[in-house]
Amino acid sequence: MPARQKLLLSSDGTQIWAEEAGDPTKPALVFIHGLACTALGFNAQFTDPMLLSNAHLVRYEMRGHGRSGKPEDIEAYRSLRHAEDFRAVCEAFGLVRPIVLGWSLGGSIPVDIVRYYGPDYIAGIIYNGGAVLSLKLNEECWHPSFLALIPLICSPDAQVAAKSAVPFVESCFADPASLSFEVKMGLVGGFGMQPPIIRHYSLTREQDDSLWRETARNIPVLIVQGTKDTHCLYERMIAQAKEIYVDMDVKLIQGVGHAPQAEAPEETNRYLLAFIQRVSTK
Repeated sequence: MPARQKLLLSSDGTQIWAEEAGDPTKPALVFIHGLACTALGFNAQFTDPMLLSNAHLVRYEMRGHGRSGKPEDIEAYRSLRHAEDFRAVCEAFGLVRPIVLGWSLGGSIPVDIVRYYGPDYIAGIIYNGGAVLSLKLNEECWHPSFLALIPLICSPDAQVAAKSAVPFVESCFADPASLSFEVKMGLVGGFGMQPPIIRHYSLTREQDDSLWRETARNIPVLIVQGTKDTHCLYERMIAQAKEIYVDMDVKLIQGVGHAPQAEAPEETNRYLLAFIQRVSTK
């Protein structure tokens, strides 16, 4: 089935860009990108023949990012709005209990989903590339290198923020020299589309993780993590996850940074497919 794009309207009227590919009769996997990024970060998954044959792939761009709407009021970024965006995507593509893959900041969205729709709304969670378990827990996991970037990428000074785009993109990869100019510019372009205030909102928005902590423990979880990640102190993140979840598998990829789905796509995609097959037989 060819990829199909949609511009959806979330409950508050914000436009959400989304796309599906693969086989809609197979288990669904929803991809959610990270801070100041776009769904382009999952191109290596949406062109993988094995994933396309064995899963219904859906990706969307979070509010404030990429081709989605960018309201500049912090109330538009509260937990309920993110949960409603996810629900709008599920309803638009007919998804029932999909698996959620969160890359980096995208990993925080299951907290919003569980808070408003319960743990049974999703079939599993894949945390990819230094994923944020919750905004509160993430405060313990910021890598010093990423901490130094935050005031730059969120700066209200347009010149400072613009100059931070390339360092931010390069920091996501263990070997930034391996990026083609075209790929780098695609990532930098996504960064540039976003007002810096929205990056600030994305990191500081309201999120109550208490219900998630209490009810999510039986959701099957896979963590795919690079050992050269300079955004996340991943050992701490994994230790946090073990306190929340009882059904959890961890795959460490040596020599890979903050974006295993792009840096080591073949290995990452094998792990994704195995998890999809395991969860779908439960």
